[in-house]
Amino acid sequence: MFSRKGVILPECVSCHFNHHFPYRATATKCIETKECSAYEVICTNTDYEVPPIYYNASKWVSTSVQSYFMEMAAYDGFRKLFKYIKGANADGVHIDMTSPVLIKKPEARNMWEPVTYTISFLLPAAYQDAAPAPTNGDVHFLEMPEMHAYVKSFGGWMLSVNTKLYSILLSRELNAASASYNTTFYYGAGYNSPRTVFNRKNEVWYIAEGKPKCSGQQT
Repeated sequence: MFSRKGVILPECVSCHFNHHFPYRATATKCIETKECSAYEVICTNTDYEVPPIYYNASKWVSTSVQSYFMEMAAYDGFRKLFKYIKGANADGVHIDMTSPVLIKKPEARNMWEPVTYTISFLLPAAYQDAAPAPTNGDVHFLEMPEMHAYVKSFGGWMLSVNTKLYSILLSRELNAASASYNTTFYYGAGYNSPRTVFNRKNEVWYIAEGKPKCSGQQT
């Protein structure tokens, strides 16, 4: 894996990308799970500070939580989704955990109002076409379209403070590069179990708008 000022340029280990198959167990971002979202680096010029990354269309199981604090929303949302994959679904089946766990956070907020966070688990390949319905009315399916994201990585625990800090750093780099992206929200992406203490991996994502900015040759 290469990096430039903390912005990741991931590589895939001996794999090609099929736009109809959203997972590659050999992708370098699969740290603790067998399956994770497939990605493809668009820019090959490593001098570019914020290279866009392509993500396939994929299906997720999600829940929305209103809270003043991201940590509380993440805990509540994770608990509901974890119950779903552990059998709180119409078929009563256990579903493997995948990565990343996504937390969608609106960019603008009033300090005196709670924020609606959307927490999502990626569904395994076996459940992309048909997944058992949730038994909790707060849990629903989310179809994510194919997209290009600008990504910045960081370690430690994914908290409100550091997630916001890295989103600001990423947005500054994007603005400096005159990249077009959705400024109304960003994603926090976590790749580790809550029980993992050391060597944790997190990311913040901004979604590119229009043709992604790329100063180098495209793959």
